[in-house]
Amino acid sequence: MPMKPQDSCSSSTMALRCSANYVVIVKSASYGVAQIAGSCAYTPGDCVADAMSAIPCTTDAVSCIFLATRKKLPQCSDKFNDYLHVEFDCVPLSMDDPAKEYNICQNGTDITSDYGIIKSPGYPTQFQTTTPECFRSIQVPSNKTIRLWLTDLYIGSTLGNCVNDHVYVVDSIQTYRHCFRVRYSYPYLCSSTIIIQYFVKSQLSIYRGMRMYYDIIDRPANDNCPNSNVTITTVRPTPDTTTTINQITTTVTPTYVLLGIASSTLSFQLCKGQSSTIQCPVNYGVVITTNIFGVTQSGLCEDHDATKHCVATTAPTFVCRQSCTYFYPGNRTIPSCGNKIATYQYVDYQCIPTKTELISPNTSCPLDGSKVPIQINRRGRFQSLNYPNLKRMNCTYRLKTDPGNIMNIYGLDVSLNGFVNDCKQNKITFIEDGESEGSDFCEQRSYSLLYSSCSNELDFRYIVNNEAAFLSFGVELYIESQARPSDWTCGKPVVTSPQTTIRTTPFTTPTAGVLVNESVMYARDEVESNICFGRSSSYSCPLGYTFMIIGAFYGVKKQASNQCEFVQGDCTQEALATITQCRNDVPNCYLSYLTRRRLAYCSDNYADYLHLTSQCVPSKSVENITNVRTYDICDTNSSIASMNGIISSPNFPSYQQTANECKRRLNGVLDRILKIWINEMTISNSDQRHSDVIDEDSGEPDLVIYKNYDTKNLDELEDMHPAIRDTCVNDYLIINAPRVAYVYCGTRKLAILPICTTAIDIQYKTSSPPNLFYKGFKLYFEWLPKPIDLICPGISPVTTTITPSNETSTTCSGPLELSPIYSSHVCLGTSTTLTCPCGSDYVLAIIETNYAVTGTGLCEIPSLSHCRQEASLGLTCTHSCFVEYDIPKPLIQCGSQNADYINIDYECVPTRLPNHENPIDICGSASTSTIALNKFMMVSPQYPTLGGARTCSKTIEAPSGKIWMIYIVDLFLEGQNDIGDCNAASLTINDGSDKVVLCGLQQTQLVMVSCGNVVELKFVSTDQALGYRGFKVYSQTIDLPSNWVCKPPNMTIATTMTRKTSPPTTAVLPPSLQIPAYGGTTTSNGTRQYCKFPFTYQGNSESNCLTVDPPIPAPGPGVQEPWCSLTSNFDTDRQWGFCDLSVTDTTIYDICRGQLQTLRCPPGYVIDITTADYAAKPDGNIGAGACVYDKNDCFQSDSSTIQNSCAGKPSCTVFHFAKTLATCENRPSAYLHI
Repeated sequence: MPMKPQDSCSSSTMALRCSANYVVIVKSASYGVAQIAGSCAYTPGDCVADAMSAIPCTTDAVSCIFLATRKKLPQCSDKFNDYLHVEFDCVPLSMDDPAKEYNICQNGTDITSDYGIIKSPGYPTQFQTTTPECFRSIQVPSNKTIRLWLTDLYIGSTLGNCVNDHVYVVDSIQTYRHCFRVRYSYPYLCSSTIIIQYFVKSQLSIYRGMRMYYDIIDRPANDNCPNSNVTITTVRPTPDTTTTINQITTTVTPTYVLLGIASSTLSFQLCKGQSSTIQCPVNYGVVITTNIFGVTQSGLCEDHDATKHCVATTAPTFVCRQSCTYFYPGNRTIPSCGNKIATYQYVDYQCIPTKTELISPNTSCPLDGSKVPIQINRRGRFQSLNYPNLKRMNCTYRLKTDPGNIMNIYGLDVSLNGFVNDCKQNKITFIEDGESEGSDFCEQRSYSLLYSSCSNELDFRYIVNNEAAFLSFGVELYIESQARPSDWTCGKPVVTSPQTTIRTTPFTTPTAGVLVNESVMYARDEVESNICFGRSSSYSCPLGYTFMIIGAFYGVKKQASNQCEFVQGDCTQEALATITQCRNDVPNCYLSYLTRRRLAYCSDNYADYLHLTSQCVPSKSVENITNVRTYDICDTNSSIASMNGIISSPNFPSYQQTANECKRRLNGVLDRILKIWINEMTISNSDQRHSDVIDEDSGEPDLVIYKNYDTKNLDELEDMHPAIRDTCVNDYLIINAPRVAYVYCGTRKLAILPICTTAIDIQYKTSSPPNLFYKGFKLYFEWLPKPIDLICPGISPVTTTITPSNETSTTCSGPLELSPIYSSHVCLGTSTTLTCPCGSDYVLAIIETNYAVTGTGLCEIPSLSHCRQEASLGLTCTHSCFVEYDIPKPLIQCGSQNADYINIDYECVPTRLPNHENPIDICGSASTSTIALNKFMMVSPQYPTLGGARTCSKTIEAPSGKIWMIYIVDLFLEGQNDIGDCNAASLTINDGSDKVVLCGLQQTQLVMVSCGNVVELKFVSTDQALGYRGFKVYSQTIDLPSNWVCKPPNMTIATTMTRKTSPPTTAVLPPSLQIPAYGGTTTSNGTRQYCKFPFTYQGNSESNCLTVDPPIPAPGPGVQEPWCSLTSNFDTDRQWGFCDLSVTDTTIYDICRGQLQTLRCPPGYVIDITTADYAAKPDGNIGAGACVYDKNDCFQSDSSTIQNSCAGKPSCTVFHFAKTLATCENRPSAYLHI
C-alpha cells in the first residue's frame, strides 16, 4: 500500500504511520539542500543525496518515529541538508486466510495466488537451518506484474558476501541477494516467473528467518520489460571475490588503475527499457554516489539536468561490490513530482581501490589523550586497531594532507553497532576545525562515500565502548587527497540550539483547525514552549484532538541575558501539579503566568518563565475526514486488539452510574509498549475511608499500587500498601498493569508514563448519584514502538475491586522527621520503585527529575558533567513511586540526543506527628492565634473532606534563630480560574517577606523556606465543593544559616550560632580532594605530600596528573606512572612526584544541627561512606561546643541512608536534620559524624 511521502526539516521528528496489521517498509529516503531559504520540501533545483542509512525502521510496527538528522553532504559541496524526504509502503504482516501463507521450503510447488506471505520454516520464534537450499517460484500471468517486499530478514552472513546464508530473488534481468538483517522494497520485477531462494547454515538464538509479502497487479502498458517470458532458473551462490580477468585478453588499462587511485565520477542514464552494467577492475569496488529518477516536462527522455527536471533520489537497488546491472522498466512513479512517471534513471558512480597500502598506526591510543597524526600524501587505507575484531578504544586521529587539497573518505567497511544505525556506544566522527560536533557513522557495510573534508586537515575520532557488538568488525576506510575544487562551498552548521526559536504562543488563535489528508489519527508530536512572567499564551489543536499538557516546570534563568526559554544550567522546579486549567476534553487552552512564583528549591528566587511540554491527542473522529475507533468500557467485556483507540464511559460526557464494575482488556502488540492519555475524567471523590488521626492503622489503599512477583492481586496488595490519598473506593478508574495499578477518581486530565506490558486491564466503576459536574471519563491509548532490547513482562493483570483493608502496616520505630535527600537513577529500558520507610507514616516528595545524556551512550552513575534536561514526569507518588524509562527521550537542550537515564532526587515527609499527636485544625479554637512550636502538622477543617465556606488563619512561631521548611503533604482544592487566580479556595503561606498562594491539586513538595521564624497560614473556601479533600501541611525548623540575608519585619536573629566544624586536616583541601604524591622530589621524613592542582607546566595550566614522561627520570618501577607538581608552578619550582592513584585518605566531618556539608571527590573518583553516625552528648547538650566528636558520645548509625544518597557518586550534599536518637535514650543529636 503506497503511502503519502513524508518531508521533515532537519533536526526535527518524523513519523511514518500505517494501519493495524501493517508494517512500515521504507522504499527511499533522501537528504535535500534547499535552494529556497527555509524550505523543508523538495523543489526542482535542490541538491539531493541518499539517506537510507539514516532510517531506523526495523521492527514490526505500524509506525516508525525518528529524528531527521542533520548531515554534511559530500554530494552537495559539503553543505548541510535542510530536510529529509521519505517514501514508504504499508505492507501486511499476516493473512486472514492461512492458505495464503507459504513455506519457502516446500520445494517444487509453484505459487499462483494473487497475493500472499512467504515465510521460512519456524519463523519467527523457532529458527531453523536448511539442508539443502529451499526455493519457491511465483507464476505471474503475462498481463500482470508482481510487487514484492522483504518485510523481515534476520539470518547470518555479512552484507556483500551472503554465501552461507542468503535470500535470492531472481528475475530475467537481475539477481537480488540479501542476508543478515534487512527490510527491503524490491524494484520493478519483469519476469513471468520469479524464483525466491533461501539458504541458511548459521544458527543463533536471536535469528528469526525470513518473511516476504507479494501481490500481483495489472501490468502497466508498455513497461519495456525485456525477456519477460524467458525461462528463469535458480542461481548458485558465489563468494564475494573480485573477478579474474584473462591476462591474455588485451584491454586498455584505465589511467586511474595505473595511478592506483579512485576513478573520476562516471555516470550513465537509462531511458525506459534500457539497462547498463557497471564493471570495475580487479581490487576495485563500486561506489554509487547518485541514483536519481527524473521527470521531464516534455515526457521525453532528455539528458539529466537537476536544475530543470523534477528529480528524486533513492538508495541503490542492490548492494554493488565489483559489478552489477541496472535496468529501468520505465514505470517508476515519483510522488514528489506530482505522482508522474519518471522518464529516466540517472546513476553516478566511482570505482575505488580496496587493497591499497595501510596508513593507520598499529598502536594503542596515547595515554595522555593526544591526537595521533596521519599524513595522507595521495591515498591510503585505514584499518581500526585489531580489525576485523573490535577493541575498546577512544582515539582521535589528525588527518592531514597537502595545503590546498581536501580529502575524500570512503567506507569499505563500517561495522560497529550490530547493524543498528544508532551511533551511541560505538562510532566514528569527522570533526572540522571550528566545529564542536561532527558527522557520526557506525553502520555502512557497502562501499560508499562517507565524507569530504572542508580543508586539508580534520579530526577523525574512533570510539568503541562495546567491544561485544554483534557481528561487528571495526572500520576500514579508503582515504584519497585531491585538489580543492574551485566551486567548493563547504558549509558549516549554524551554531544554535536545534530548536532555534520557541514561540511564546505556539498557536496564534484558539480556533481548532481542520485536518487535511489525514485518514487515521494518532497522538501528535510533543511541542515545547515557554510563557514569560507577565504574559499568556493560547494553544489550539486540530478538530478531533484534545490539548494535553504533558509536562511543566518553572525556571529561573542562569544568565540575565538569556531570552525567556529554558537553557542548560537554569534552576527549575516541577510545575505540572500546579496547573489546574485546561482540564476538559477540548482542543483549545488559554494559559497565563501572571502571579510570580517563588521557588523553594532555587534559593527562593522568583521564576522567570513557565516551560510547557504539550501534545495534541485524538479525541473523536471527524466526519468524512479522520477516523479513530471508540470503545464503550461497559458495552462488553471483550478484549481490544487495536493499535490505538478511545475508551470512554457510557454516554460520555453525560454521566451514568454503573451497576457493577466494567472492564476491558487491551491486548499487547508485538514490539510495542502502551501509552495512555486520560483526555478527561470527572467522577466522585467521596466515600473515602479515613480516621480522625491518619496513621499506619488507617487501612486506606494507595492511589498507585505497586506489585511484586509473588502477589498480583490488588486486594492483597492494597492491604500491604496503606496510604492517605485518593482511595476511590466506590468510584474509580483503574489502569491495571502487571507491575503497577494506577487508581484514579475525582477530576483528572493527564498522560500516564509508558507501560511495558503484554496486556492491561481498564476497570471502571461509579456508584455515586449524578450531579451537575460529573461526566465519566474518556481516554486515548496507542501502542508505540519499543526499543528492540526491552522485554515487557508477560504477566496478565489480575482484576479485582478495591475493598477495605483491616490489616495494619508495621509501626515505625524511629522518630518522625524529614529524611535526607535521596537520589535514584533509572537507565533506559529499566524500572525502579522509590520508597519511603514506615508505610503510611511518610509520603514521598519529588525534588527534581532530569533526563541526562552521558555522552558515551552508556547509562553511567549520574554526574554534573552530563547534559541534563528537566524531565517533568508528573509522577503520582505517595509513600512509594514506580518509575520506568522505556521510550528513548530526545533532549532538545542536549543536541536532540536520546537520554541515557532519568535522575530523580526525592525526600520523605512525615504524614503524622510522633506519639499520634493530633494535627492543628487551621480553623480550630485556640486561646491565641499564634502558636510556638519547632514542628507542626496542620489540616483544613474535616480533612480529608472539604466542608462549607470558611476563612481562618493560624500564625506559627519558631524559637529565635530558626526558620521553617514548609511542605505540602496533601492539597486538593478548587483550581485557578481562567486568569490564574485562586478565587474559589486557597491556602496562603506568608512569612512577612513573601507569600505563596496554593490551590488545585498539589503533590507532596517543599513550598517555602521561610525568611524568618514566624509564618502565617490562611485558608479560604467560598463554598462547599464536592470531591475535594482540603489540605495537610507539615513543617519543621532548621537552624538559621550563617549566611542568611533575608530579614523580615520583627525578626530577631540570635547572636550565638552553632558552628560547623572544619575537616580535621591542616591542608587547604580535605583529604578526599587530594591525591598523594611519592618519589620525585618528595621527602621521606614521614610528612605526607600532595599534588597541587592546578599547576603550571610549560606555560599551561594543568588540573590532572600528567601521563607524559616525568621531568626528571627516576629509577624504579614507578617511572612510567602519572606525575604532578607539588606547587602551583612547576616551571619555576621544579617540585614534583608520582601520583598515588589509589583510594584517597579518609576525610572526616562533624556536621552540626541544621547545617549541611558537601562531600566531593577528585575527577575519576566516587564516594565510599565508611562511617555515618548521629551522635548525642551524655548530657543531651546541643548548644555551643557540643558539635565536636568524642569517642565517649553515644552513636546511632545512619549509614544506610547516607550510602543511598552518596555512595558511588562524585559528590553529594549531606544535611543534619535534628533527630531524637532512640538508641541513645531519646537524647537529641548534637552532630552527624561522617
